[in-house]
Amino acid sequence: MTLVGRVVRAPPAAVAAAVAFLPVLYLAVGGGLFAAWVVVPDRRAVPAMLSVVILAGAALWGPSWSAQGIEAEGVSVRVLTWNLRRLWGGPADAGDPLACAVRTIEEEDPDVLALLEVSAHDVAALEEALSMRCVHHPYLSTSGPRRGGLAACARGGWTLKSGSGQRFVDDEDWYYVAAEVQQGHGVINLLAVHLYPYEYVAKRLRTGVGGLAQGDPNVLRDLQRQSTAVVKGQSDQSAALLHRVARFSDPTVVAGDFNSTRDAALHGALRGLLTDAWERGGHGFGGTVELFDWLPLRIDYVYATEQLTVARAEVPDAGCSDHLPVLADLILTPAPPEAPPR
Repeated sequence: MTLVGRVVRAPPAAVAAAVAFLPVLYLAVGGGLFAAWVVVPDRRAVPAMLSVVILAGAALWGPSWSAQGIEAEGVSVRVLTWNLRRLWGGPADAGDPLACAVRTIEEEDPDVLALLEVSAHDVAALEEALSMRCVHHPYLSTSGPRRGGLAACARGGWTLKSGSGQRFVDDEDWYYVAAEVQQGHGVINLLAVHLYPYEYVAKRLRTGVGGLAQGDPNVLRDLQRQSTAVVKGQSDQSAALLHRVARFSDPTVVAGDFNSTRDAALHGALRGLLTDAWERGGHGFGGTVELFDWLPLRIDYVYATEQLTVARAEVPDAGCSDHLPVLADLILTPAPPEAPPR
């Protein structure tokens, strides 16, 4: 399953779900093997298999548990990405989601922000409260100013130079926001992204529990079809992002809600070109959402090109939304001097 998750970019829905819970599967297999070792301590194969599971798990997730970041000289830029769920609130918003979000952003003091699930009205309120400038675009070209979308923002010493909505794939009506932010002579491309969500699947799971419990083949087929379409769409969107970033000459940050865990093949491809800020500068699991209110999943990311060094990454404990934000301190390292002409 680990190998399939890394290699197959658009696996069947059942495989994609298993890959999403790969750490849990490793813990379950490891726990089962340990229990078997206790029951039959004279079997050498059991501790050998347990050792393989432990070593494989350490190789897969160990780096992010001991990441230290890198000290470097250059221009610092603090990046925050946050799915604000239309400012509908979270478990600790004190009854005012907007004030909660504003307070958190002021405390964390990011320079540039990628905001997801925000309407144009939400962004206008945040701009006014935080004295920042944003470019917003809805997920769909037909959506109005009160519908959800994405925003790329700059504040403090950084300014928003330009920005617009861009389609991931030419023939699909689903957008991300591409912007340029600038401080002095330093320019960074910021892509605020939100890959296809499992919104339909989640709703179907809530409304179709009876059919699932009874094994209704129509409900099961519908779930399978929709889930597979989401996985394929996410794969196409991530490939389009990589194609675009590869053409940029300026340093680039890709930040947002990827609706997939780091063991999916699309993240393996992204890490081939970009640096996962959490794996370089974070500590621990880095979960940003809780499935069923207890199982943490890391589905929000900050990726950066090699011109940006990761000094630190964290997940602030902000209960203003159903997602936690991701904060990354990056260093824009100066370009090496050009060799003088002979």
